Amino acid sequence: MIAILEGTLIDPGPHAVVMVGGLGLQVQVSGLAAETLPRVGESVRLWTHLSVREDAWSLYGFPDPGEREMFRLLISVSGIGPKVAMGMLSRATAAAIAGHLAAGDERALAALPGIGKKSAARLVVELGRRVPTLSTDGAGGVMASGGPLYEAVAVLGAMGLPATAAENALRRAREQDAELETDLERWVKAALRHI
Repeated sequence: MIAILEGTLIDPGPHAVVMVGGLGLQVQVSGLAAETLPRVGESVRLWTHLSVREDAWSLYGFPDPGEREMFRLLISVSGIGPKVAMGMLSRATAAAIAGHLAAGDERALAALPGIGKKSAARLVVELGRRVPTLSTDGAGGVMASGGPLYEAVAVLGAMGLPATAAENALRRAREQDAELETDLERWVKAALRHI
């Protein structure tokens, strides 16, 4: 099993190519993850998931273990394959999806690519009560489910703000006042000023 891939980024984008010991590996990443990749020629580290089918081997890469954990959780649901899971993670962060699942927000899930009303309902039924605590690589990429940042992203998401924009605004507000994290209402209000 390939768990982590570290090498030089040769080709960016959703179908990234990473050179590892003279071997170029194609790794599919989400649209959001593609935006965070370093420049071509720089070192990159991705947590990976290898999908093996009769007709193809596909390697999926994630900027942190929390996103990989959410990907694996999503593909455990009948009807949700790797392509749909990556589409979901291209539109919303793992933390935002975890928030929607925990809150039973079928409408927010149905707005993600490849997910209709029936799929959203199935996701909530099968995953809503077992959303895991998401891991992080220490860079703060994904927060623990139920943590302050997770809750704040969920609140802003309920207001219609995209998860990535919500998370960025919350981080900017927290940089100015670290105490905001202890007061959800104040933190959300402060984040709204950064949008």
